[in-house]
Amino acid sequence: MLNKHSQPFLIFLLSLVLLSACSSQKKVIAAWEDLRSKEPQLTANENALNDLNEQIKKKAENNEIDDTTAVRIQRFVGVSKAEIDKLQAQKAILEGKTAIDKSDWETIRKNLEITNELLKSTADKLAMINDLLSRTLVLKIDEDIIFEPGKYKVSAIAAQTISKIFDPAANEIESFIKKYPGVDLSVVINANGFADGTSIAEGSALYKEIKAAIKIPNPTNKDLNKELSRLRAEEAMSLFKKYFDLRFQPGNNLKSILYTYEGKGDEFPNPRISDYKIDDARRRVVLLYWSVFPE
Repeated sequence: MLNKHSQPFLIFLLSLVLLSACSSQKKVIAAWEDLRSKEPQLTANENALNDLNEQIKKKAENNEIDDTTAVRIQRFVGVSKAEIDKLQAQKAILEGKTAIDKSDWETIRKNLEITNELLKSTADKLAMINDLLSRTLVLKIDEDIIFEPGKYKVSAIAAQTISKIFDPAANEIESFIKKYPGVDLSVVINANGFADGTSIAEGSALYKEIKAAIKIPNPTNKDLNKELSRLRAEEAMSLFKKYFDLRFQPGNNLKSILYTYEGKGDEFPNPRISDYKIDDARRRVVLLYWSVFPE
C-alpha cells in the first residue's frame, strides 16, 4: 500500500510520462503536417518533368539533340517520376488511417527525409538540364567545306584549320563545365553524317571502296550513301577528338568523355525543311552534337 510520502512522487512520474507522450505526439503531428506540405512541390516537380519530356521529344524530332542525350534525359525523367509516385503512394497509405500516432513516427520521418532529398536533387538536375537545353547543342559542318567531292578523308590543309569550325562547340562545353564546378559531369560528343540522294557511280574508286567496306554483293544507292555518311561522320569525330583531347582531359569534376558517330545516309538533316532536292548541298552535312550531364 502506498504511503503518504510516495504518492506525490508517483503523481510527478505520471505527469512526466503524460507530458512526454503529449510531446511525442506533437512531434509526430508536426512531421506529418510538414510532409503533407511538400505535396504541391512534388506535383510541381512532376509537371516540370512532364514538360521536360515533351521538350526532349520535340528537339529529337527536329534533330536538335542527339539520341544518346535524349535517352539519358528521358531516363532521368522516368526514374524521378517513379520516385515521386512511390512517395505519394506511401503518403496516401498514411492518409487513409483514422489517426496518426507515435507508431507512425519512423515511417513519416523516413518519408519526409527522402522527400526533401528528392525535391532538392530533382530541382537541381532540372535547372541544370534546362540550362543545357537553352544552349545550342548541335554544330552543323558543311561537308563540301571540309571534304573534296567523292572523298571521306579531310585533306591535310583542311585539317589544320578545322579547329576554327570546332571552337563554338568547345567554348560552349567549357562554359557549361565551369558553371558547375562542384558537380561530377560527363561529356558526350556525337557526330551524325548525312548524304544527298545522288548515285555513286558504279566502277568509281569511291564505289569500290564503300562496297568493300559494307561487304554487300549488290549494294543499293541507299546502302552506299549511308556508308559514305558514316565514314564522313567518323572522320569528323576523329578530328574533333584530337582537337578536344588537347583542350580537355578528364579530371576534377569532368569524369568522362564519350565519342560516338553514326551515318544517317540520305535522311533529311533538318526535318523542318520541305524543299530538299536530290543533290541538295544542305543534305551533305555532319551534325556534331554535344551534351554535358551529371554523373
